[in-house]
Amino acid sequence: MMIEDWEIGALYWKLIKKHKGDEAKAIADVKKKYFNDFAKTKDLYLFLGTSQIHHYVSRNPFMIIGTFHPKKDMQLKLL
Repeated sequence: MMIEDWEIGALYWKLIKKHKGDEAKAIADVKKKYFNDFAKTKDLYLFLGTSQIHHYVSRNPFMIIGTFHPKKDMQLKLL
């Protein structure tokens, strides 16, 4: 699925600079951030949206347009 979220893009470009243009390392670090940090320590929500230009030419016009990752709130007892 296409990702249009500016935060993921900014993280990618920051890591490209850190790894001196090595795309494989930058992509691995972005995946590590989202899979190991956000997905395991926070509730990760992906906001999906569409773009009109993709509606009639793409099988799936949906794309990730944003993320929301609040801290997990573990409910350990009933109220």
